[in-house]
Amino acid sequence: MSSRLFQNLIAALVLAIVSAICFQALVLNPTDVLVGSQDHGHNDTTNQFIAFKSYQKICFEQHDQFPFWNPYSLLGMPWLGSPQSSLFYPPNWVFFFSNALTTISWMLVFHHWWAGWGAYLLGRKYKLCFFSCLLSGIIFLAAPYFVAKTGEGHYTSITQIAWFPWILYGYELLIERRKKAVPILTLLISLAFFCGHVQELYYLLLFLTSAIVIESLMALIQNNKTRQPDQTLSQENELVTSYTPVSAVSISRGWFFAGLLTIGLVAIDLIPVSIYTQQAVRSGGIDLKALQSGSLAVPSLIQLLDPFVWGGPDQYQGPGGYYWETVCYFGCLPLILACLGCVTSIRNRTVLRLTLIGFAAFLLAFGPHLPFYTLCYNVIPGFSMFRIPARLMWICSLVIAMLAGFGCETIGSLFLNSSRKKFRNLSLICFAAGLVCLTSLMISSGGLVSLSLNPGQIMKLQLVSITIAVMGVAAAIFSACLSRKTAISGLILLCILCTWELSLHSAQILRTIPQTSFREGTKIVDFLKENQGQHRVLVGQKLLSDREAWKHQILKVQGYEPVPLVRLGLLAAATFPQPDASLMMAGYAEPQLNTARQPLLNLMSIKYAILQTDQKIELAGWKIVEQGTIPEEFAFRNSEPALIPYLILENTDPLPRTFLTGMAKPLNPNEQSKQIVDSIANVQPRKEVLLSQDVLPAGKRQTYKKAEISNASPNQLLIMTELDAPGYLILSDIFYPGWTARIKEAEVPVLPADFSLRAIPLPAGKHQVQLSYEPPGFKIGCIITVTTLAIILILLLMPFRSEKATKTNENVLDVNK
Repeated sequence: MSSRLFQNLIAALVLAIVSAICFQALVLNPTDVLVGSQDHGHNDTTNQFIAFKSYQKICFEQHDQFPFWNPYSLLGMPWLGSPQSSLFYPPNWVFFFSNALTTISWMLVFHHWWAGWGAYLLGRKYKLCFFSCLLSGIIFLAAPYFVAKTGEGHYTSITQIAWFPWILYGYELLIERRKKAVPILTLLISLAFFCGHVQELYYLLLFLTSAIVIESLMALIQNNKTRQPDQTLSQENELVTSYTPVSAVSISRGWFFAGLLTIGLVAIDLIPVSIYTQQAVRSGGIDLKALQSGSLAVPSLIQLLDPFVWGGPDQYQGPGGYYWETVCYFGCLPLILACLGCVTSIRNRTVLRLTLIGFAAFLLAFGPHLPFYTLCYNVIPGFSMFRIPARLMWICSLVIAMLAGFGCETIGSLFLNSSRKKFRNLSLICFAAGLVCLTSLMISSGGLVSLSLNPGQIMKLQLVSITIAVMGVAAAIFSACLSRKTAISGLILLCILCTWELSLHSAQILRTIPQTSFREGTKIVDFLKENQGQHRVLVGQKLLSDREAWKHQILKVQGYEPVPLVRLGLLAAATFPQPDASLMMAGYAEPQLNTARQPLLNLMSIKYAILQTDQKIELAGWKIVEQGTIPEEFAFRNSEPALIPYLILENTDPLPRTFLTGMAKPLNPNEQSKQIVDSIANVQPRKEVLLSQDVLPAGKRQTYKKAEISNASPNQLLIMTELDAPGYLILSDIFYPGWTARIKEAEVPVLPADFSLRAIPLPAGKHQVQLSYEPPGFKIGCIITVTTLAIILILLLMPFRSEKATKTNENVLDVNK
C-alpha cells in the first residue's frame, strides 16, 4: 500500500471518529431520528423527508409501481419531477428496501463524513500537508451552518453540499488539463444535481463559471506574453523547457463540454423538474422585498464570535428569523486560521480564487440589504428563483475550511522561517494574554460579557471560544517555531481544538427522537380506513401526518410541499378565504370551515374534517361523528408525547371523487389570478364545469351522476361510467400534464376542469375509462441520459486505451532494437 493511500485511509478513519463525536447523540442511540432542538423535533426530516423516502418503498411493496405520482396529498402530487423527491440520486435507492426512520439520520451523518473527506482530498490536490488537509476536512464536516441545517432536516441540501469539495476537485483537474477531467466533473455535478434542491448548486456553478472566465483571461494574457517557451538550466545543468500550464481555449472548452454533458446526463430528471417548475408558484420568481427575511444583516456579524448571541434554534431572535438559515458562525478557531491563510498565501492563485468566491458569497448572503445582491438579482438569469440568500453560507463554510488549511500550512512551516524566534516570543505573549483574559472572564461573569443595545435589551456575548482559539493558535505557533516534530504536535493541537469547538456547537443544537415513539395506529387512522373510501379528509399534520396518511393510503387534502402547483394554490384561495390559506394547505393551520365555500369542499370530495379542538362545534352541512384524544406523533428522547384533542366532522353532502356532468361554462386560463379565483369560487359543481373550451357536440348533455372507481393505484385509475348523453367525467384530482385517458385503447383528452381538476369528455354509453400517468419529458429524458452516459463511459475509458497502446508501442520498439 502506497504512503499516500495509507494517509487517505487514516484521514477517512479520523474523520469518521470526528463525525461520531459531533453526532454523539445519534451514535449513543443509533435507531433514533436525528433532529434539532427547535419546535419539539418538528423539522423537514420528520415533517417531510421521512414521508418522502418511505413513499418510495410503499409504492413498490403495496402497488408494484415506480413512484411517478402520489395521490394521497394535495389532490395528487407529481412525484418524479418534484425537486424534493431526488429519485435518481443513487444513495437514495437504499430507501426502496429500508426503513426510512432508521436510515435517514445515518444518511445525513454519512454525507457529513463524505463532505469532510472531500475537503481533505481537495486539500491534498492543493498540495497541503496531511494535517492541514485533515483540519480542512474536520472544519467542513462539522461546520456550524452545515450542522444547523442537519438539525432542521434539510436532507436534499445536505446531500448536495457534500459533493461541493468533490466538484472543486474536478475543477482543479480541469485547470490542470487532465484527460479525464471533463467526464469526472460531469459525473460530480450530476450527482449533486440529482440530490434535488439546486439553489446551492446554482450558486457554486455561477461562481465557478466566473472563475473560469477569469482563469481563461489570465491564461490568454500569459500566453500572449510567453509565446516562446522559456529555456533555463536546472541545478544539474540540464536544459529544461517550461510551458504555460493552462490554455484559455482548453479551459473554456473543457468547462463548456462539462456543462453540456451534465445537462445531457441529468436530462432524465431535469426535463420533468423544469416542467414542474413552470407550473409551480415560484415560476415567476420571488419578490425582492420578500428575500430580506432570509438574509443576513449587520447584527449577524456578532455571531462570528458567539453563535447563540441571538438565541439558539429553539428561541432565535436574530436576523432572518430562523437560526438554521442565517447563523453566521464558522467557529472562532477556523475563522482565525482562515484569515491567517488568506493573508499569508494571498499570492497563491488557489487562495486568491477561494478568497474572492468566499467574499462574494458572504456579501450576497446579505441579500437585498446590499446593492450587490440587487444587481445580481436584476442581471443574472435564474437568480430571482431562490428565496433564502443566506444559503450562500454553505459556500462560505467550504471556503473557510479550505483557507483554514492554508493557515495551518503556514503555521506548520514556521520552523523553517528565519524569524521564528520573533514569532515564538509573540506567541508566548498572546498565550499569556489569552490566559489572563480567560481566567478573568470565567471568574467575573462565567465567560459572558453583557452589552446594552437598546433600553431594556441586553445582549450576552460568550467570549470563551475566541479566547481559547487565540491561545490555541499561539500554542501551535510556539510549537512550530521549535522543530519539525513539535510543529506536527502543534497542528494536531489545532485539529483537536477545532473538533472540540465545533462538536460543542453540535451538542447544543441536536437532539434525537426514539423510533419507538413515532405513533403508528391511532383512532383517527382506524376511523378513516373504515369509513372514508375514495373520499378525502381535511386534517392537519399534527393529527394525521403525511407519513401516516401515505402509509395507510388515506386521501387527504393537505400536504407538505414547499413549492406547490399554481392550480392547487388558486383552488385553495377560492375555497378558503382566510389569510393563512397556504399554511393551512400545508397542514400547519386550522381550516376555517365557517368561511370556507361549501360547494368547493364538496367538489374536492371532502367527506371528513378533523379539527384540533376539545370543543363541540356546530356547523351547517356538517355533523359531529367522533371526539377524543391521540398522542403527538413523536417526542424527544426521555420525554413523553402530549395528548392532542380532536373532533371529527362529517360532510353531509360530499361529491364523490369522480362524477359526471354535462354543462360547460367558459373560463379563460390566461386571465389574472384574481379573476380565475373568483370564477372558481362561484362554480356550482353539480350543474356545471369550467372549461377553456367545450369540446362536446351541441345538444342534450349528461346531468349529474356518480361514477365508480373500480381500481386505484398511484399511477393508474380505472373508472366505470354509464352516460345517458355526452358529458364530462370529472375527477377531483389535480390537473397535471402526463395523465392520459383511454377507452378501449382509444385515447381521449384530459382537460383542466374548474382550472385545477380534471375533466374527460365522453360519448353516451357505458365506458371503462383507464387513466395512467407517465411523467412528461421522462421518455426523452431517458434517451438523452442513456446516450450521454455512454459518451461519458467512452471518455473515461479512452485514456486507459491510449496508455495501453503507448506501452505496447514502446515494447515493440524495445524488441526491434
